[in-house]
Amino acid sequence: MKLSLSPIMLAISVALAAPANFKRANTLEITNLYANTASVGDSAYIDFFLKDAQYPRDTPTECNVIWQYGEQPPLNARCQNGAYYIKFPEGPVNFDHFTLALQRVNGTIPEKGQAVLDSNANGNAPASKWSCRKNAREGVNLACSYDGTLRINV
Repeated sequence: MKLSLSPIMLAISVALAAPANFKRANTLEITNLYANTASVGDSAYIDFFLKDAQYPRDTPTECNVIWQYGEQPPLNARCQNGAYYIKFPEGPVNFDHFTLALQRVNGTIPEKGQAVLDSNANGNAPASKWSCRKNAREGVNLACSYDGTLRINV
């Protein structure tokens, strides 16, 4: 029985010909996501924990932003480890419906992703895991939270 090296060599050459910049699919995992505000013009905050499998030494890390509700959140907000920007690309945030974006500030693997959070207040997101309650407790006009782990593709 003769063993031919041709199929083996072909398999090796195909594997080596794969692009060097091939990027593995990755997701950022967000847990304990919640947001609160007293009312428009009062302070608002959003808080969550971020885990990134591409950077296990840097995460999990806590991320939070505080600003005046109804106004533009800070443009340079970062997670506590300083490695991720927290952005709101639609401008002033309405907790019933907004886009949360995250971007890796440094590192060899660039990452950027976003997710839309909708409380179904307008009826467009009936299976939403993001829910908001009005007058949740004294001094809190709107309290929102995410049920489970939010995964953002990067």
